[in-house]
Amino acid sequence: MGKRPLRHHSFILSLWQERDEPPVWRMSLEDPHTSVRRGFKGMRELVQFLEEWTAVPPSLEQSDEKNKHDQENVT
Repeated sequence: MGKRPLRHHSFILSLWQERDEPPVWRMSLEDPHTSVRRGFKGMRELVQFLEEWTAVPPSLEQSDEKNKHDQENVT
């Protein structure tokens, strides 16, 4: 699923209605940092993705990189 920040992340959510009978809602999430977009056929798929995405903790390597970056930007 890729790298993730320690405590905050944003996605761009798009929703549109297909002209099926009955009408069906589709959705996608885009990571604005990587431009990776994932499509979903329904709300269950979207929620499942978010549950799985949030269940994986950030790696220690990312914590080390963030701490190093924060220390470099201290004036």
